[in-house]
Amino acid sequence: MRLGVIVLGVLLTSCINGFDPISRYLIHSSSFTHSQMPFALLVGLLLLGYLYNPLVRGRFPNLVLTRQDLAAVLAIGFLGTTVPTLAQRFVAVISAPDYYASPENEWPTYTLPNLQRWLFPSNTGDGVGMFYRGLSPGVPLPWEIWIGPLFWWFSLLVAIMLACFCLSVILRKQWSENERLAFPFVELSLMLVQEPEPGRKLPQFFGQRLFWIGFAIPAVMLLWNTAGHFYPGLPTFAFLNTRILLPIGRGFMPFFLQFDFYVICFAYFTTLEILLSMWLFHILGMVQDGVSTRIGFGPRSYGSGVISQNNYGLLVFVMWSLWIARGHIRDVWRKAVGKAPEVDDSDELLSYRTSIFGFILASLFIFFWLCKTRMNPGVAVTFMFFTLILYLGMAKIVALSGLVSLRGSGSTGPVKGLIGIWNMDDTTIAALNQMGTLYGNAKGFAMPGAANASRAGDHTAPHRRRLGGAILLGGIFSILAFVITTLILGYYGPGAENFGDYSYTRGNRHFFNYTVSDIKGRPEAERQWWDLGFGTFGAAMTLLLIFLNQRFPGWPLHPVGFTVSLQFPTRASFFSVFLAWLLKMIVLRIGGIELFNRSRVFIFGALMGYTLGVLVSFLLDIFFFMGQGHRMHTPPL
Repeated sequence: MRLGVIVLGVLLTSCINGFDPISRYLIHSSSFTHSQMPFALLVGLLLLGYLYNPLVRGRFPNLVLTRQDLAAVLAIGFLGTTVPTLAQRFVAVISAPDYYASPENEWPTYTLPNLQRWLFPSNTGDGVGMFYRGLSPGVPLPWEIWIGPLFWWFSLLVAIMLACFCLSVILRKQWSENERLAFPFVELSLMLVQEPEPGRKLPQFFGQRLFWIGFAIPAVMLLWNTAGHFYPGLPTFAFLNTRILLPIGRGFMPFFLQFDFYVICFAYFTTLEILLSMWLFHILGMVQDGVSTRIGFGPRSYGSGVISQNNYGLLVFVMWSLWIARGHIRDVWRKAVGKAPEVDDSDELLSYRTSIFGFILASLFIFFWLCKTRMNPGVAVTFMFFTLILYLGMAKIVALSGLVSLRGSGSTGPVKGLIGIWNMDDTTIAALNQMGTLYGNAKGFAMPGAANASRAGDHTAPHRRRLGGAILLGGIFSILAFVITTLILGYYGPGAENFGDYSYTRGNRHFFNYTVSDIKGRPEAERQWWDLGFGTFGAAMTLLLIFLNQRFPGWPLHPVGFTVSLQFPTRASFFSVFLAWLLKMIVLRIGGIELFNRSRVFIFGALMGYTLGVLVSFLLDIFFFMGQGHRMHTPPL
């Protein structure tokens, strides 16, 4: 593994994370890192493959990046570019307690006394206030109020990232070789930058008419919409940037109808059974919620029990996944303790011994860190368990499906439902709610990215241990780049109150309000048996789907669609997933696998055309619409 490629991967990942807050908070343009397949990472890969390589191929052939080199850059980027989704809410939440506390919201009575002050910057000297409003003239940035809290949160994030990466190495062979999961993000990305034949500067598919037809459709639409930024009266393809709400009846959630090229292009490479299960179970979940609301049956919370079904279904899905991997996990453990010399781990990004003991040590650190926040040890273990289930579930579903918009429902809800807030003391409730700081947990934080990084490592040169270290280093630098840039923009830029982002307007206060309501409502709180009942049904339904899927090869539904059926990204991308399923089904019915393989070139073109359209709009936002940019690419969080 060439050192220059390692440096390039770490540098690219750090730049993406350093620039993301500028795009999000200053330019107010497209979101480049929100999805499970970060758009900025795909753009970086395409620029290296089709701008950098052609420029150096003739004059400096030794500097050309091979497919193995690009796979290494992709591996480093997968872990690091998962940071912004988590870190945007993280900085917003830890800065909120002192600044927003007031007698009206009752934080000084119920929330602040139960928080550990070493985790939150103090508003001494209006230090946090100036982050929200901008620095006063001549006042230096008050780093001293941030260093302590950032150190402790940073240590937790690095431990989580290390645990996820170690776990991805442990499971790589099981998922990639034994179960042969598709990993669409990795495979499609590397297909797009395949090496050209001798004598050519670009891959062969660039010469096919089908590629340029696919390229033209999204490119023309997006560029036409971009022209509309300069000529407001120009009719545009408004459906590309609009979530149309289609009401279906009183008490029922409206359908989200959003056409998203990005979702469709990746979903096209997903199996029909997963695509069908995603949109069908979403519709069934909405029907269940609407009927329950109309007749008053079930809990009066979002989803009317469907979310509980999702959570318990995900639990069963993950436990089943671990059960079928038991033989491989046993071999990994025996290799780690020196009892299985026949098990080969020479091509893994980390040795099995390093992975096993790295995961154990990182998990112990996380446990003691949670206890240090005065969270009850039993609650800490339960929280870690549900978080692990969420991480593994999101990682495997991403590896199976390639769904760019995907998340679960977080870990704090299941913990409260299982243990009950009436069994928790004040500090435990506050500590549990403050973990909402890591809002990106719901997307699996680093685990899907780590799993994709391990898979991308399969396409790199042998002796990959140096790459393993680079992936972790890229993740660490990514956290630093995002947080430092965000603080600089707050103090020297428009101020966090003017970022125009939900995290800094309302999202950073929810978790502290939850503490107030939980502590005040604890005397009257009682176990919600509805949730347990719906959850048990969800677990049984997932078991049935797993059995049918394993026993009958032609069974058309996959359990993963049931486990995320009513999460917000599923709702927002439901229509695009349906279109991808419909298009793929028609292609396979008409021409079978041969026509499908030919149609892939069309999808390559559509994805590249979409990328060009978003990039042109973004560049024009920088020069002509600074601060009033256009969100051409807005995957749901």
